[in-house]
Amino acid sequence: MRSSTDSVGAAGSKSRPWTDDLTVCPFTAVGEATNQTYREDGSRAEACKSRDRKCHCTVDETLLYAIYSGQNGVRVADFALQKMAADLLLGQLNGRATDEAVKDVIRQAFNSVEKGYFDSIDADVATKTALQMQLSMDGLSQYQISQEFRNVLEKLDKINVELSVGSSAALALIYQSKLYIGNIGNCRALLCKTDEYETLTVTQLSVDHNLYNEEEVLRLCRLGLETQNFENCPLYSTKCIGNYLGKTGYKDCDFLSDASSEPVIFQPEIVGSIPITPACKFLVLMSSGLCRALHDLYPGDTSKGNRILIQFIAEEFQSQSTLAGVAQSVVHRIVQLHHDAFMEHVLEGRKSPFSNRDDITLLIRNFNYPLPNAFNNRKNSSRSFTSTASASSTASSDATPTNHSYGTETDCSVMGTNVSVASSERSENDDFPEPEKKVTPYVDFSDYHRRVAAARKLGKLPPDIEFD
Repeated sequence: MRSSTDSVGAAGSKSRPWTDDLTVCPFTAVGEATNQTYREDGSRAEACKSRDRKCHCTVDETLLYAIYSGQNGVRVADFALQKMAADLLLGQLNGRATDEAVKDVIRQAFNSVEKGYFDSIDADVATKTALQMQLSMDGLSQYQISQEFRNVLEKLDKINVELSVGSSAALALIYQSKLYIGNIGNCRALLCKTDEYETLTVTQLSVDHNLYNEEEVLRLCRLGLETQNFENCPLYSTKCIGNYLGKTGYKDCDFLSDASSEPVIFQPEIVGSIPITPACKFLVLMSSGLCRALHDLYPGDTSKGNRILIQFIAEEFQSQSTLAGVAQSVVHRIVQLHHDAFMEHVLEGRKSPFSNRDDITLLIRNFNYPLPNAFNNRKNSSRSFTSTASASSTASSDATPTNHSYGTETDCSVMGTNVSVASSERSENDDFPEPEKKVTPYVDFSDYHRRVAAARKLGKLPPDIEFD
């Protein structure tokens, strides 16, 4: 695994994260784009360094995939990345034979990260309390406080920002050929399968904990918060890791202070197990920024955003030669669509509902979806293609056993040409619903035939391959 940041020691020196020594899962790729602020002249600027963190690693026969989206900073995301891996990959799953036992380990890992982070900020909380005590002198007006204690107020504002740092998370664990999902906040997990008609379907396995979730809005309303204040509320997620200011310190937060109890809570969702069968094609983990970009493009319709994303992925599988190319090309398409949507409003003289885009991270774990243009497939017949997962498993000793049995040849002219949405969300006891919608095939081989004709004319076709 390669974490996206270095750990910083107490003295400010950088130290190498221990997770860098873990083996990277060879069947996974990540596409990324840093945040952008849009200007009406079409230019874009990065507001800050990326706050997304990710991992995709394997230890023995256990595989861990995760995306952490930092809120107001990266302190929690960095902490969660390192500690979650330690709590799941260092033998804690040994001897866990039942689904409930495995899910309990995942749940304990989430709890350990939350508790460990709050223990680590005790000094910051103590500093905040001391600063507040300096401002609690009787007989002083707000104006006098603002004038005489300006430095104290500035320090207090700065530490409140530090205490508001949190993180959403979506993780997938593969253990004993079964898939388990854990999420909190507004990162997302999707599983893509084919049904009996070879139609690609997508099911959301995670729950969005944000203000687009009606149940979460109702929960906040029951706490006494007014719904009309949510429109411009800077509440990134209603459940998360960290964010002291939205939890214990919510009374000091202007837009949350009216709540009768903690408005931001720690309550992860754990789903599993899901058997990994030949029908499972690929797994997708999405950062909160990608989820928000899809919501900007397709407001009010999570299923449509999921479906469009999966269609993009399926299209890129047909045209790219590497899984990394698939992930990054899909990210580029979303980034461009989002900016184009902003510029469309500008050119039409309308106010855009958004003027920026958050960090985007897309993680794809391929099980056996065909990548026909992969380098290892160019040596095979042009009519059938061996799946990426199967081909890679013969070359890598680190492969998970779930891939070794899925080495069948697949005709990609049939596989994945239709995309449908199974459901917007899935609970751990739900079966996968029937597909709701199909779209027309999109595979176009005209460029392939053009290249073959040109190579034949130049006498550069490989002699051991038969071309139509």
